[in-house]
Amino acid sequence: MRTRLLACCAIGLLGVAGTGRAASAQVMPNPSEMSGVVLPVPDLPVGTVAVRVVRGGFDKNLPDIAVEFQIDGRRRTVTTDASGRAEVSGLPAGARVRVVATVTGEKLESQEAVVGTSGLRIALVATDPDAVKRAEEDRALAAAPAVKGIVVLGPETRIIAQMSDDRLHIYYLLQIVNSARTPVDIGGPLIFELPREARSSTILDGSSPQATANGPRLTVTGPFAPGVTAVEGAYELPYSGGTARVDQVWPVALPQATVMLQQVGGLHLRSGQLTAIQDIFEDGQSIVLGTGPGMAAGQALTFEISGLPHRSMWPRNIALTLAGALVAAGLWGALTASPRRRRPVPRAS
Repeated sequence: MRTRLLACCAIGLLGVAGTGRAASAQVMPNPSEMSGVVLPVPDLPVGTVAVRVVRGGFDKNLPDIAVEFQIDGRRRTVTTDASGRAEVSGLPAGARVRVVATVTGEKLESQEAVVGTSGLRIALVATDPDAVKRAEEDRALAAAPAVKGIVVLGPETRIIAQMSDDRLHIYYLLQIVNSARTPVDIGGPLIFELPREARSSTILDGSSPQATANGPRLTVTGPFAPGVTAVEGAYELPYSGGTARVDQVWPVALPQATVMLQQVGGLHLRSGQLTAIQDIFEDGQSIVLGTGPGMAAGQALTFEISGLPHRSMWPRNIALTLAGALVAAGLWGALTASPRRRRPVPRAS
């Protein structure tokens, strides 16, 4: 339980990295799920309702579609332009609005909205027959037997480091990507050899059941389904002195190296492979974010964390030296004692 709580804290660091590739971690909603949803937006004048009509997604605008604006029971029709947009403006506050359009026999309707202190934006998304057909094909292919293929690591793969109770915990957030439409067999399991000092390795809740941890090794067995196989692993990294070093060899290609370090007590992140290292402070958390170029399969990512809390070793070393000196003196005394002192004491008759 304690490990999982630490992991949740570490994984939560992703939310504060609002720049660079971390921002792309947000998953875009399905356009069909947004159809008819009314969004108040500040970039439109108050009293303006803007509608966009598309087929399947926002890359397929539908021009020349009649959009009916139902405003307090009255109807006004506006035809979409070349970008699939239709708009009305000058509506009074408190007006009730609903929009309706028909695309090749499919009726698209919005929620009812009340004009307030901002403009309103609405998307109407018609069904794309080609997309439906492709989705059916994808489902059939995903259920087919695996074929020989490859996987890579996705762009949101990253390493997160966090200090807790004077221990250094390392978390791996792995995106294993199969870009094919069928399951693939890579010829064996995908094995991540952790640093040899790693201990207490574990797979965190929410990971693919294909992942296991055994000593300094994370193993993900195939075959790999189309899309992303998500794995979250963790381990403790012992260290001596004020610096810890991580050497991680990637078994498959990585498009971008990303390391995140929770900043506590003046920690520092160093690596010649992380070409951009910046401090980020948001939501009360201070993060060191390091990013670098992609890496080929078999290449190692190496970085150091310095400024770690540690106890000085000189009192222990002095104590060991003195103890060794006393032992040596005792041995020397025993070996150099005079023959008279070493003569056995005669027994009483």
